[in-house]
Amino acid sequence: MKTSESDREVVLQREMPFARELVWLAMTDPEHVNRWWGPDGFHNERASMDLRVGGSWTFDMVAPDGTRYPNHAVFKEITPPSKLVFDQGDGERIWFEASVTLQETSTGTLILIRQLYPSQEQRDEVVEKFGAIEGGKQHLAKLEAYLKEHLS
Repeated sequence: MKTSESDREVVLQREMPFARELVWLAMTDPEHVNRWWGPDGFHNERASMDLRVGGSWTFDMVAPDGTRYPNHAVFKEITPPSKLVFDQGDGERIWFEASVTLQETSTGTLILIRQLYPSQEQRDEVVEKFGAIEGGKQHLAKLEAYLKEHLS
């Protein structure tokens, strides 16, 4: 049985009361993104970002227990201040393609993040085993708190 893209994706969205350009800055400037990126209790170390098509963003996401998760993203599309597409993995394999879209609204910016996995099984594993949906919600809540405290 063939699966559709919707069977292989995780979609997260959150509207925030900030200008799209400000959200873009927080998501693409290493000075900012590495200060809020990740679910609750996690932080990033050894981060570097080369924000251009073909450039990479590498960092270790460090869990509360000290476990290090190497991350390596390669940018595929950059359309400031509205769209960012990258392959996310660990430097050895690609876990998923991420597409981040920022849409202006009458009260701020709607952030839409779509993660497309190679298979439904891989998508289901990150949702069930790693709590990808709840972690994604925490991730966006940290972005909103960071914007409120540091950039508005």
